[in-house]
Amino acid sequence: MITQSKSPIHILYVDDEERSLHYFRQIFEDEYVIHTAACAADAIKLLEEYAGRIGVLLTDQRMPGESGVELLEKVRRSQPNVVRILVTAYTDYDSAVRAVNDGRAWRYLHKPMDLDQMGQILAEAIATYQEAVGREMVLKQRADELRTSLMADRVSGMSIMAEGLNHHLRNALTVVRAFVDLAPMKLMEEIEGRHPRDPAFWIETQNHATTQIERIQALLTHLAHASHARKLARIDRVNLVDLLTEAQSTYAGHFAEKRLGVSVAIAPEFPELLVHGDRFRQLINLLFIEEVTHLQHGDQIRISAAVDSDAFGEKQACITLVDTGAWGGPQDSAQNLFDPFYTRSRRPDDFGVNMMACYVTMHLHGGTISARRLHPQGLELTLRLPLDPDKNCQEAEQFLRGTLVGDSRANRAIGIAA
Repeated sequence: MITQSKSPIHILYVDDEERSLHYFRQIFEDEYVIHTAACAADAIKLLEEYAGRIGVLLTDQRMPGESGVELLEKVRRSQPNVVRILVTAYTDYDSAVRAVNDGRAWRYLHKPMDLDQMGQILAEAIATYQEAVGREMVLKQRADELRTSLMADRVSGMSIMAEGLNHHLRNALTVVRAFVDLAPMKLMEEIEGRHPRDPAFWIETQNHATTQIERIQALLTHLAHASHARKLARIDRVNLVDLLTEAQSTYAGHFAEKRLGVSVAIAPEFPELLVHGDRFRQLINLLFIEEVTHLQHGDQIRISAAVDSDAFGEKQACITLVDTGAWGGPQDSAQNLFDPFYTRSRRPDDFGVNMMACYVTMHLHGGTISARRLHPQGLELTLRLPLDPDKNCQEAEQFLRGTLVGDSRANRAIGIAA
């Protein structure tokens, strides 16, 4: 039972010497909740089990299996806020210094440890952890505000969108207008016998006009969906494998025509997702349409999915689509894929309403979608969706971290002490 006098921040000590673990627990368990582990593997399990509660990690350097520095590096990547302390013998002095200089460790201690010094260091480590968590919470709040503002500008700026619509709809409507204007004249010429029948005009031109009308309808449908700037009700439970199989079946003919290869690797433990069923199914279909449209003969597509955690320990589904296609020239940014009126250098007649619809759909699910160009060519799309329908992903976190952390003026502007 945890008493009220104990710190709410837990401490984990890792050492292969059972006697050291016993003494450490005996000395500090009245002040702190103490966890102990005899190896790095056991420590990782405890860190995952008590994520968000263990704030300080002390580890011996020399242990069977992974060393203390290797453990600290893993924790730095998975739970960066945890304060990491390396405990070494004097013979490991160089390793300890490198660990601190490389950012793996907050500080290092020599064995045998001075108990008075240790008590002070633990108190400082707890305070450091609490400051880091507080900073994360402020960043999280600012990220929410910035993300909402960015999406409001993107989704609700319909007047700006109308200007782009004018360009693209005018091009499509020119074809339709030409057919409408020419049809009566061609019909009268054929009726009066002034010119022989012209089946090509009626078949090819009409088909071309019909295609443009369908294109306009699709554009307006996707824009209508994208304009609903409210969070979708995530009440439908779907199986991602089933959705992907359904989409592959729908577009099988197109994939076969271009000889596109598709491979799917979904982690066995990947759960069913709580989503808005119709909109999420449409999102998957739009992604497949984009792939069919832009990939060339023989290109490959790899789709994978797994569960991971964000910077705040929230579980999220991570779906990744990687292809080998050529998506524009060197001047084309991957993030421009989500701009419905960006003119792409390889396909200047195309516009990205499909990808914008995907962007907005993920946003209204509380998730994110991002794009990254690969070298020498290819594209990686990453979709992140919190498993808890009441949670949101924090796509602006890294941006805010880069602009705020270490900048004293920016820190003061949002109330963080420099």
